[in-house]
Amino acid sequence: MKKFFILLVSMATIIGISTDELKENVAYASNELMNMSELDNNRSGVAEFAYEMEKITEKVISFPAINVENFKVEFSYAMAQVTAQVMPIIPADQRTDFAYKMAKITTKINSDQNLDIEKAKAEFAYEIAQLTTKIITNGDISTPANRPLLKVGVNDNDSKTALLRNNADIEKKVPVKVNDTNTDQRDIDNKTYTGLIDELMHVGDRSKHVDNKVKVDGEVRYHYAFNRGSNRWDKDSSGIRTYLGFGTNINEDWRVNGMMDIEKSFVNYNNKFELSRINVVGKLSSSILTAGSFGYLMAEGNIYDSGFKGAKVDFGKPVKYTLSYGKTDYTKKLSIATVRYDDFDYNLEASIYHYQLDNGVYNQNTIRTLGGNYNFSNFGIGAMYLGSNLKDSKGESNGYVFSLNYGDLKTYRPGTYNIFIKYYNQPLGTYIEHGMNGIGNLGLMQGFKGYGVGTHYTFANNLVGGLEYYNLTDKVSGERGKTWWSELTHYF
Repeated sequence: MKKFFILLVSMATIIGISTDELKENVAYASNELMNMSELDNNRSGVAEFAYEMEKITEKVISFPAINVENFKVEFSYAMAQVTAQVMPIIPADQRTDFAYKMAKITTKINSDQNLDIEKAKAEFAYEIAQLTTKIITNGDISTPANRPLLKVGVNDNDSKTALLRNNADIEKKVPVKVNDTNTDQRDIDNKTYTGLIDELMHVGDRSKHVDNKVKVDGEVRYHYAFNRGSNRWDKDSSGIRTYLGFGTNINEDWRVNGMMDIEKSFVNYNNKFELSRINVVGKLSSSILTAGSFGYLMAEGNIYDSGFKGAKVDFGKPVKYTLSYGKTDYTKKLSIATVRYDDFDYNLEASIYHYQLDNGVYNQNTIRTLGGNYNFSNFGIGAMYLGSNLKDSKGESNGYVFSLNYGDLKTYRPGTYNIFIKYYNQPLGTYIEHGMNGIGNLGLMQGFKGYGVGTHYTFANNLVGGLEYYNLTDKVSGERGKTWWSELTHYF
C-alpha cells in the first residue's frame, strides 16, 4: 500500500509544475486516493512510468517560449523519445490507446497555426497528468528497474485548503476500497495517510524558484526571389534576414520576450537593425495575456503575418477563444475575435477582424473568415472563406483559399520534407499584408487570383531549404506576375 501512495505523490508532481488550475486537481487526487485499488506485486513498474512522464512534462515546461517553430521541433522530438521509451512497460492492451493519445497531443501542438507556447505548455501538463493517471489506474505495468521519485510541492495556500476541505479529520482511519468489484475495505493507518497529505501539500514548491536565465534562439535565412511581370513588379529580391529571440521568466506566471530583427540587402531588400518585438506573457486567472509587440499570424497568413502592437487574450478549452486589440504598420484600431477548435485530425476556425487602414483616409473594414483543415496520413486539405466590407472597383468583396499539403517536415531530421499547393482568389479588401512569398504580398496588386506551389527539405539538423513558385493575376487590371522564391534557413 505504501508504494501505491508514493506513486500518487509522483503523479502529483506532474500536476504541480503547471498552472494553478492544474494544482487544484491535487485536491481531487487526494479524494480519489480513497477509491483507487491497491497495487499488486507485479505493478512495481508504475514508479518507472510515472517518473518518465513527470520528466517529459518538466522538460516541455522548460523549453524556451520564444520561437514557435523551434518549440514545435523540440516538443515533437521529446514526445517521440518518451513514447518509444515507455511503450515496452505499458500493458499490451493499452499501448495502442497510449500511442494514439500521445500522437494526438503532438499533432494538436504542431498543427496550431496560432500557437501560444505558454498556454500550450499548461494544457500539455494537464493532458499528460490525465493520461498518466488513466494508464496507471487501468493496467498492470512492469519493468526491471525503478528510479527515484522527485519531491516537489504546492506554494498555493488555496490548494492546501482544498486538499483538507474534504479531509478535515486526519486523525481518523479512512476506509479504502480494494477494487471496484470487491466490497471489502481496508484502513490506512494515521501515519501513512498524514504523510501522504504532507507530501501532497508540497506539490509545486520548485515553481517558487524562478529560472532567471535568459534563453536565446533564432534563425538566419538567405533568400533569392525572381519576380516577373509588369515594370513595377519586374524586380528581383535577395538578402539575409536574422531573427534573434530572447526571453526570461519574471516570476512563475510571467515571462518577458524580445526579438532583434537584422536584415541585409543584396538586391532590392531591406537594411535594418532593430528591436522589433518586446512583450510580456502571463496568466490572468484561467487566461493567457500577451501584451507589447509580437508576431501575429492571421487566418493562416491569408490576411497578415508580421508584427503586431497591442494585447491578446487566449482562453477556453476545448474550444479556444482569442480576443485582441492593437495595430500593425498598415492599420489602426485593429480588433480581432477568433474561435478555434482542434481535434486529432482536423481543425475549424472562425474570425472577425475590424480595423482602420493607416492610409491617410482611414477607411474602416471588417474581414470575416471561416476555415478548416483535415489531415489524413501524410496528406492535408484545407479551405478558407474570407469576406470583406470593402469592395474593389469591380464590386468584389468575397474571397477563398484552397490548400493541399503532403509530407512531414522536421527541421531536426534530415531527409524530411513537405509539399504544398494553394489556390488564391482574394479581392483587395480580404487581406492586410498577405503572408505568401509571391508578388501578392508586396501590396502592389489590387487583389489577386492564382496559385502557389512549393517544397521544403531538411538537408541537415536545423538546416532547411525551400523552393516556391507563384503565378498570380491582378483581379482588377488583369496583369500577371510570377515569382520563383528560394531560401536556405538555419535554426539555432
